[in-house]
Amino acid sequence: MDTAIDDRIFEALRYERDRDHPPPGFPALPEIPGGRYTRRDFFDLEIAHVFRRSWVLAGLEDELPNPGDYKRFGKLLGSPILLVRGRDNEVRAFYNTCRHRGAPVVRGESGHCNILRCQYHSWSYDFDGRLVQVPDEHDFVGLRKAERGLIPLRCETYRGLIFVNEDPNAVPLLEHMGALAEEWSWTLPKGSRFDYHWSRVMNCNWKCALDAFQEVYHINTLHPVTVGAMLDHSAATMGLLPNGNSRMCVRLSQADIDHRPASGWPKGEMYRRSSVAQTLWPALNVPWSIGSGKFILFWPRSPGQCEVEVYGLGPDWGEGPLPPERVTANERFDGILEEDVSNLEAIQASLESGAFTGMILNYQERRIYWSHEEIDRSIGPQRVPPELRVKQVLSPFVEGAPGEG
Repeated sequence: MDTAIDDRIFEALRYERDRDHPPPGFPALPEIPGGRYTRRDFFDLEIAHVFRRSWVLAGLEDELPNPGDYKRFGKLLGSPILLVRGRDNEVRAFYNTCRHRGAPVVRGESGHCNILRCQYHSWSYDFDGRLVQVPDEHDFVGLRKAERGLIPLRCETYRGLIFVNEDPNAVPLLEHMGALAEEWSWTLPKGSRFDYHWSRVMNCNWKCALDAFQEVYHINTLHPVTVGAMLDHSAATMGLLPNGNSRMCVRLSQADIDHRPASGWPKGEMYRRSSVAQTLWPALNVPWSIGSGKFILFWPRSPGQCEVEVYGLGPDWGEGPLPPERVTANERFDGILEEDVSNLEAIQASLESGAFTGMILNYQERRIYWSHEEIDRSIGPQRVPPELRVKQVLSPFVEGAPGEG
């Protein structure tokens, strides 16, 4: 791990602990219009220009260990996606839509097959998407099988994670990840295994749920005996990164630091002495703890509803059940999740009541505003209704930017 990042983070934590006002030049963040959390027209813009044009986590390579293993991925609204490992061992993504009359090529959630065979008329495709067999092919005048393969979409992997993107012109995954690619290279060991899964449909906007994981201003109120007891919210540094990504490091209590082994995982002083959470824009938040990282995904379903899904990922523990310390950590995380989600539906009800005009954010909450800026950049400001736009003010404070704050 690069110790220069450790040094940078610890210096920033010292600054945050001692300051009594935001840094010079930091702007008053403009109000975020409440309609961005409630209006159907804005939600439709987010689906079309954010979620259908961004890299999203679709699974783990370990879920598809052998050629012919497949998995359906249906979290993106209106996009029936199929992941399959090819005979060349590459993982690919296609729309789960036969090129004959649109029936699904596979119906099961996951499984293994020797060929991808349409469930309606048995048109068949190889794992690279090529149409290889058509019953009664002689009855199709002028059919060119080479032109009727499954429609692919961008699919790239990173250290065992599978990402998909419906935009054929999107930047490569590693370019979008930027600094997070290097940081995750330290924290994602090869041979990682799932050790946790949690999912719930929430009656709140996806951003309402994500916002709760992008700041610690709330922890003394909402988590007084859990997170609030181990973290010092006044010593929290927020790293704004290109492409809407961000990082949050919060100083741990000395008692918690003393409890953590010097040689534990994730490795590095940044992870031993602070609580680290990173957001891969648009909707993946990853807090790290000893022994596991929690990949929290926020899937939009409607303006007032989302699915929050969490996967725990950590080092392979070998044969037998999950080690007791990992079980205890997961149970503790369950309790923290419940504290957060218990608050969200009531917030959404207020957002939709008409009594709420917009959000006023402080310096500690700037990751939320940065996410909103990237949403507008991705949609295109000219497409966003004028009354719902956010001003672009935080670029000078991105890590590595000229004049970075």
